[in-house]
Amino acid sequence: MAQQQLAAFLSELNLSEQRVNDALTGENVNTSVASEALQNLTRFVSENAPSLPAYELRRAHSEITKLKTRILDVEEKIRRQGKFKFTRTSKEKPTVDNPPPGCTEEKAKNVRVTESLLPTLSGMKGETIIIDSQESSNKDIWLDNLEKSTVVIKGIPSALHVTHLNDCKVIGGPVQTSVFLEDCFRSTFVIGCQQMRIHKTQECDFYLYIGSRIIIEDCRACRFAPYDREYLGKAEEFNQAKLELSVNHWNSVDDFNWLSTEQSPNWSILPENERIQLQV
Repeated sequence: MAQQQLAAFLSELNLSEQRVNDALTGENVNTSVASEALQNLTRFVSENAPSLPAYELRRAHSEITKLKTRILDVEEKIRRQGKFKFTRTSKEKPTVDNPPPGCTEEKAKNVRVTESLLPTLSGMKGETIIIDSQESSNKDIWLDNLEKSTVVIKGIPSALHVTHLNDCKVIGGPVQTSVFLEDCFRSTFVIGCQQMRIHKTQECDFYLYIGSRIIIEDCRACRFAPYDREYLGKAEEFNQAKLELSVNHWNSVDDFNWLSTEQSPNWSILPENERIQLQV
């Protein structure tokens, strides 16, 4: 990104951050407006991610995380005061009839779906979560601080942000723009997207349909395989997301910590005899 373009990006980033903070400050606090402003900010960063320097992208994501936390803190404070009105909701729905493979009857009791302007799943352990197309389509999804859980994303999100996952599975179709991962460990991701950036992630497997080269940084033992999940409506969804099923860069990986022309030791091709195939 040219210096002038970067300066314009940073200026707009600061303005967008200010819009979120303004909605959370003063007498007329409005968490719905703040959430919508945060969603617009997240999409703005996603759209510019491919051309951003890595350190600026990390800073932007750090600010987004802080703002998201602040919104949740303000909502919780209002809720404790008994004045909270559900302009933005997060609710449980009934157990699905056909939970994914490996989801026992006991686990199925924990199936949850979230709804919000910026849908977020955070702080769950040992659960199976299904986000249906109504909650995900054209929205930025955020998965954070999950352990030993399975997340099934239906529909076509605009972007996907994943932070602090441990021993999890994330299973989805296409994402319209980018997938960002940070601080994930021993997890599996089955997803389609235009771009993917992976930071500070270890011992994870990726089954991908991706329209450009994958970028990893500060990663170890990441393994890649082509997306091989079959489900009803797959071709139509990928077409809507402008992802050509015949063009897949799943094994084109740029390691920012490995400048040599030799193969990076931080990633490898997932052996065929170790690959799984999901029909969820």
